[in-house]
Formats: sequence, structure tokens, C-alpha cells
Amino acid sequence: MQFKNMKRVNAVIAALTLGMVLSGCATAAETEPSAENTTTEASSEASKCETAKDSYTFAFIPKALNNPVFEITRQGADDKATELGNVTLEWVGPATTDAAAQSQIIDDLVTRGVDGIVLSANEATALDPAIGRAVDAGIPVFTWDSDAPESKRLTNIAIDQEAAGKLAGELLAAALPEGGEVAVLTGTPGALNLEQRLAGFEAGIASNPDLEIIAVDPNFDDVQRAVEIVEQRINASPNLAGYHFVGMWPFFADLASMPNLQQFVADGGYVNSLDSLEGALNAVDQGYANELVGYSWWGFGQTGVQAMYDLLNDCVTPADPIYTELFVVDESNIDEYIQRQEETGGAF
Repeated sequence: MQFKNMKRVNAVIAALTLGMVLSGCATAAETEPSAENTTTEASSEASKCETAKDSYTFAFIPKALNNPVFEITRQGADDKATELGNVTLEWVGPATTDAAAQSQIIDDLVTRGVDGIVLSANEATALDPAIGRAVDAGIPVFTWDSDAPESKRLTNIAIDQEAAGKLAGELLAAALPEGGEVAVLTGTPGALNLEQRLAGFEAGIASNPDLEIIAVDPNFDDVQRAVEIVEQRINASPNLAGYHFVGMWPFFADLASMPNLQQFVADGGYVNSLDSLEGALNAVDQGYANELVGYSWWGFGQTGVQAMYDLLNDCVTPADPIYTELFVVDESNIDEYIQRQEETGGAF
């Protein structure tokens, strides 16, 4: 297959920057030192940042505390906060995916006066008012992974969601040249990142008109529910040729709990998924999936803390959006990624 040996796909980093959010702040382009600038001059400019403090408290709000995919972002954020030395990280979120609960959490953080908020939005427009209240109170808000693009947030730290979904669709279309029925597993309806991925996937498989999506099943970010849906869908769809997971929910479970999925792949069915954390890597290695479109959840945490620090400490306004790169994992390079996982615990 022409995509089989693809190693890495670079996402495009947007060149747009936002206007000033806090007084005295410049854009990333304006603060980048030219060849004529000296280190002393750059340090002098940084010292003029009116929002600089001796220490900071940044709050990260995942979609839900019961979704293990966010824990590696937490690790990345913790690692970067420790590296910086004067950043305290708070990790607070709803028990399950709930936009209203996220809104209340934002308001509580505003009342407490944290320095910055980084949010994975359960719903785009539903979080707009709370985000606006935080920014109006002088607290910058970033989104990560799942955006609220019409809100007052300053940037979204993510992959190009639609491009990732499209790549997965193209891979599936190439793997199934004779076409057939395709099922899709998604998370919580209304989450912008998942809707963008799904739209991209549909565009990607359009290159093969003989493919037909017969179901798009939501699991509401519930791992056990995802496992049950996958097993039931395969059992109920004898003509199924391909299965796409918009996120890796089933691969957080014990793989042995999905015998239908393993048999589906063994019989020639094609399965691909977004995400490349440990469970998904094991799925490829053990024959529960063929291919992954991956990216760094750890990098989201690293980037979120660093960009917020740069804004508040050095008055560097982040680009919007901040896209991180995509890569493809399949049988040709699975050993490499398994080794990376073992060596870093996912911190790559």
C-alpha cells in the first residue's frame, strides 16, 4: 500500500498571531531577536513585561477526569512546570464529559485568581461565556486538543484535527481498494475536535466511492462502553470491511476483552485509529489494529505550560493555532514506537 511506509506527516503551523491580551505584551514575531539584537537587549525587553511575577499558578481542565488519554498531557505539563521551577500546576476537571461542569470550574478558578487556564473544551459554544469571563478578568485562556474558536481564548494547542482525520480516511481507502462497509467509533457528540476529525475522515475515504459508512457510534468518552460498542458492531455487521476509531478509547481496556476485534483483523478486516499512546501501540503490535495516526499528548502539556509562561513572563503572544506534528504507526515501524514508549513512558 502506498501509505504503508509513511513515517511522519508534518502539520502546518499557522502564522497568524493574536492582538494584545494584557498590557505591555508583544507578539511572538515582534519579540523574536534579529541578528542585530544582543542578548542584553533581548533580556531588557523581556524585563519590561508588566505581567511578570516571581511565581505562577496554571490550571489545566481536561474534558473529563475519567478519560486516561489526558493523563499523558498532565505528565507533559508537570514535567515542564518542574523544569521552569516557578510554576505550580493544578489539574481540575469534571468527573465525566460535561460542558456545564467545565464552565463552573472556570468560574471557580477566576474567583481563586489563577494566572492562566488551559482547557480541553467539551463543547465549543457552550464554553464561550465562561472563557470570556476569565479573559475579561485578566486571566488568559488557551484551549488544547478541543477548541472553542469563537470564544476569547488566545490560542488552540492541537493537531490539525481535520487533516488527521483525512489522513486516516486516505489510509483506509487505500487499504480497501475493493470498497465495502465501514463503521466509525467516536466519543461525545458536539466535541469540536471529534467533529473535525470525522469530517476529515469522510473527506479522506471519498477517494474510494465503493466505501460506505454504515454507522457512527458515540461512546461518550467511556472506555467500557467503547469496548462493548466495538464488539457488538463487529458481531452485527458480517459485511464490515473497515473500522475507524476517531480516538483510541477501546485501546485503554484490556485488549483480550475484544476477541471479535482481533478476529476481524485476523480475517482481513482493516482497523485504524487516531492516537498512539501505549494501548494503541499494543493494539498494532498484537493484531487488534493495522495503523495509527499519532501525535504527542505529552507535547500538548509541554507546549501549554511553556506558551502560557512565555505570555505572562516575557509578553510573547502565542501564534494561533499552535499545531503539533502527525505521524503514522504501522507494522513497518511499530517496534520503534514500542521502544520509545518503554524508554520514555510516553513522553515523546
